[in-house]
Amino acid sequence: MSLPASQLPSLHFLRPLLALSVAVVGLVVLAPLPAYALESKTFGDVVVAPGETESEVSTAAGDVTVDGRVEGDVRSALGDVAVDGRGVGGGINAGFGDVKVRAPVGGEVDAGFGDVYVAAPVGGNLDVGRGNVVLARGASVSGDLSCGGCEIHGNKEAVGGTVTTGVGPEMNHHWDDFRILNLVGWMFAAAVFAACSVLAAVLAPRPLYAAARKAEESPALSLLFGVASVPAVVVFSVVLAVSIIGIPLLLLLAPAYLALVFFGALVAAYFVGRRVVFATGGYHVGNALAAAVGAIILAAAYLIPVLGGLLIYGLALFGAGASVLALVSRPSRTYPTYEAYVRSRRDA
Repeated sequence: MSLPASQLPSLHFLRPLLALSVAVVGLVVLAPLPAYALESKTFGDVVVAPGETESEVSTAAGDVTVDGRVEGDVRSALGDVAVDGRGVGGGINAGFGDVKVRAPVGGEVDAGFGDVYVAAPVGGNLDVGRGNVVLARGASVSGDLSCGGCEIHGNKEAVGGTVTTGVGPEMNHHWDDFRILNLVGWMFAAAVFAACSVLAAVLAPRPLYAAARKAEESPALSLLFGVASVPAVVVFSVVLAVSIIGIPLLLLLAPAYLALVFFGALVAAYFVGRRVVFATGGYHVGNALAAAVGAIILAAAYLIPVLGGLLIYGLALFGAGASVLALVSRPSRTYPTYEAYVRSRRDA
């Protein structure tokens, strides 16, 4: 069961971002794996026909239609969810897609992005990140109803718990609203990311320098390569999955791509840190300190509601694309230091 908005104020902002992360990782990691049951897919729609009963339903990219009965949970990262028939015994979790509840749901309904239509009993909370809620005839919510940027239409009296809408006190993204665990978790993650950035600057300065240089020379192309890498890896995974000799390569593809994206985040931190220290006149600042400064800036940017997480994902793909460009490009004019390269760019 989800925590009430008053207990976890950043939940509405983090849920869509986490859903996007799960969707991307699912497309890359789960694609080569066989489905553990017919009702679970990585790609494609899932339909529970009338009279059928499934233990659980999930899909990373596709719609879910329940005309029969699902005993457990229903999950769809990228797709709509429609519940009819005898309903769902567990909960519903939709990352990006609309949810229509026309049969009983025993647990909570959790939607990141998308509208929610309810015309049947919901046994738990109704949590909506960014989307409108319609409480039609026959709707009842045993728990709380909470949503971020949304409107509620219909009978609010159908909600047994509290109703939280819009940008109220629980949605203000201020330091005073953060619980201790959230703050400690963010500080720990920021410290780990900064440490990894420093290690990369010390142990792998040349790849970091080459990727940052490509990011400086071709920012648009770097971002294009990074964004295009996601569907490219998905397609490559499908191609390998249909080949017997390609199956072993799938075990290496997922960690290799995730490592590339993480290295892209380190490149982005180094790139941002260098530009910041250069702007302040710190041309003689070492690579390690610049990487640490950039990592702290990126970690702080993550606290920006909604846009912060998307910005981090975009910068990670930007750095990954720059790394790919640096790997496939011909060696160009060399500079003794990255500072000398930036000076030459500014002089030009």
